[in-house]
Amino acid sequence: MTYHGTIPMTVSPATASASIAQTELDRRVEPDLRVALCAATCLGLALLWWVRGGWVFPLDDAYITLHNARVLIEGHDPNYGVPALVGASSLIHLVLVTASHLVLPGEAASYLVAGVGPVLFLAGLLTLAQRLGLPWREGAALALVGMASGAGQFLNGLETGLVMAAVTWTLVFALDRPSWRLALVCGLLPFLRPELGLLSLVLIARQAWLRLTAGPDRAKVLRAVAMDAAVALAAASPWLLWSLAATGALLPQTMAAKHAFFGRPSGSLPESVLSAAAMTVGGIGPAAAALLFLGRDGPGSALRWFVGLFILGFALTNWEVLAHNGHRYTFALLPIALFAAMRLGVARGSRLLRLLILAQGAVALAFPTDIAAAQERVAQYRAVAQWVQANLPQAHLLIHDAGVIASVTDLPLTDLVGLKSPESNADHRRWTAPSGGAERFRALDAIARRSGATHAIILDDAPDRFWASLADDLRQGGWGLDPLDTGRAGGPYILYRLTPPMSAAAE
Repeated sequence: MTYHGTIPMTVSPATASASIAQTELDRRVEPDLRVALCAATCLGLALLWWVRGGWVFPLDDAYITLHNARVLIEGHDPNYGVPALVGASSLIHLVLVTASHLVLPGEAASYLVAGVGPVLFLAGLLTLAQRLGLPWREGAALALVGMASGAGQFLNGLETGLVMAAVTWTLVFALDRPSWRLALVCGLLPFLRPELGLLSLVLIARQAWLRLTAGPDRAKVLRAVAMDAAVALAAASPWLLWSLAATGALLPQTMAAKHAFFGRPSGSLPESVLSAAAMTVGGIGPAAAALLFLGRDGPGSALRWFVGLFILGFALTNWEVLAHNGHRYTFALLPIALFAAMRLGVARGSRLLRLLILAQGAVALAFPTDIAAAQERVAQYRAVAQWVQANLPQAHLLIHDAGVIASVTDLPLTDLVGLKSPESNADHRRWTAPSGGAERFRALDAIARRSGATHAIILDDAPDRFWASLADDLRQGGWGLDPLDTGRAGGPYILYRLTPPMSAAAE
């Protein structure tokens, strides 16, 4: 029997009868409610596609996945000349999009896969609430608030929604007795998001400990532990071998490329840990407070280790990455925070939980993700890419957003960040990362010289001007950048004609 952290207390017969009646009502209502809410979510997603006449993903990275799927299907990359797994953060998500792409056009294929995330996430939260003994009203309210909190992430065209769903169902399995199902999921999680490998490690270690302390039959226990390890390894092996064969690395290297490009912020380790924790709270909202009440019983201790290692990992590399793309990396912790909130509600009553639900809902409604503006920016980038394809068929482009341009053109491209052009990573490791970005211009100069690029497309992201500063970096390296008029395709993405430095021209 699994203990979920409720506090025992003495109750009167009348109270006990009322509690039993409420429990029976919950058991009757919850299955129907779960089906109804999931069906409503499916219908809502279908209506959204129909009303909008399709869907423009708000993040360029979504189109990297679509490009990689096309490369898997066609067998070659006309733009970057690298294997499809280069620049892929989630191998499982890529396979799902590719399979869907076999029967549906690009954006529809990715939309279908993205739509699975919120449905499974909602079903998982409702299942968790039922398993923990939370009344159905509070369970449904918390699940819907969780959906509202993740609304800006579910349809970004990336694996974020699937990550939230996978973590939620992993928690469901972790509440059960030790089983092969949890071992199987733990073997797959790192290939949905690499940092989920930490969650796999702590949960599989906990399951091994539970087995080792379960009974006196040592041989039987050791066989069970060995079986868990074998199941996890069997689940992971195909992905490990595929990644190793395609990229030379066991796990995706996209985060390493970003760390090299963006550099590590200055500050001591304690300051970085505090900053990473603050970014996490900023991403998932008031529900983050519940993480303090995960407890030590059940999977609580293991989850506390994961949360701590997650924050420490980003503190040691680059905590600023946690703010990228609407804090999307932090949403791997949202299911754990909601799980902690459920346990808190069961242990200490509904009043505190209701306050947390109201606070989380208020933040979700008050600070919605501005998807429309991001979609408009992606649409403008697509228009510029189409203009280049039509008017500069011999161009070789330097770019920093590697997805949309590759989905529209067959021109040779060089990724300044290094996600799709891994040779750029060495330059950033040499110049950008050690200098905290101060000598990024040297890395960009080396990349541009090696590529033989004739043009560049750079985002004018005023007032922040991080991406726009790449143009300044190239100029600092001696490159001439002349903006070209792309007509109605004009906007924040600016097309430049490149003139190499005199030394590069002489070479």
